[in-house]
Amino acid sequence: MTKICYGCGSKLQKENSDLAGYIPPEKFRLSAYCQRCYRIMHYGMQFKTDTPKEIKSIVKSINADSKHVVFLVDFLSIDTKVIDIFNQINQKKLLIISKSDIIPKSIKENMIKAFLVSFYHISTDIRFVSSHNKYGVESLLNYFKKNKINETYIVGLSNSGKSTLVNKLIEECSSNMKKITTSEHSNTTLDFIRIQLKEDLLIIDSPGFILPTLAVPQKPARVKTILKPKTFQMRAGETIKIENMYINFNEETSITLYMHNNLNVSKYYKEVEYDYQTSVHFEVDLIISGLGFINIKNKCNITTSGINPELIEKRESIFGEVYE
Repeated sequence: MTKICYGCGSKLQKENSDLAGYIPPEKFRLSAYCQRCYRIMHYGMQFKTDTPKEIKSIVKSINADSKHVVFLVDFLSIDTKVIDIFNQINQKKLLIISKSDIIPKSIKENMIKAFLVSFYHISTDIRFVSSHNKYGVESLLNYFKKNKINETYIVGLSNSGKSTLVNKLIEECSSNMKKITTSEHSNTTLDFIRIQLKEDLLIIDSPGFILPTLAVPQKPARVKTILKPKTFQMRAGETIKIENMYINFNEETSITLYMHNNLNVSKYYKEVEYDYQTSVHFEVDLIISGLGFINIKNKCNITTSGINPELIEKRESIFGEVYE
């Protein structure tokens, strides 16, 4: 009989310690978690793992199965690449903005919803969840019941909070299922994990989608407190430094950073050799994949250094209009 790790979904095995799902032979019979998951859960150890499944492979598997889909993305990770993945899923689906407890209170849920509908043309239901304080978890279970959803996938970017949400659903249902492994590093879930929460509700945790992002040493993998936007008045020719990245503005403008709180951010007055240039119009969000976005108020040209241009995206600002 095949045994599956409750933590990451890998097939358990005792033959090769270098492969996923390994358990020492003497512990194989009684263990529910592989050695990797056990060490993550109990010792806080982290393991570098290759991408478990390609995006196309995950989406293909989901689209071949006639089950409902819950798609998670956190506020700082919303961009065209993520929405493109969401749109590739052709099953009935629900978009969840996860880690909603980090969103500043000045940014209302209705504003975000309206922006997603207006700019990204989202036509499905949109809900907000915080697994940290259980906000929206009970409501999600009621949503499943009301819409007679008995089976659903939980999908999203790696570190979007999928496995943490699954564990909160397990708690909310008082299920005797073991918890799955969560970690602040990507690729914790290596394969699909089927969890029978209740007699009439099966959820399937999935490997996270991996997209290119900017790696910053000081950036925490997971935001745990409310974002504190940082606003700067930039004069023409001034530069803002974010860790080891530089952004110069050729016109006077106000900018507000919606990024991880402990990033080192300051104005920078030394010379910098810039390698990328772009222009923005009034009220634009400059997205830097993996960090968040910068709201830019005025029309200007910007030049950057230390940022891969492929990780930069411009969009109409979420604050550019009153979305009601």
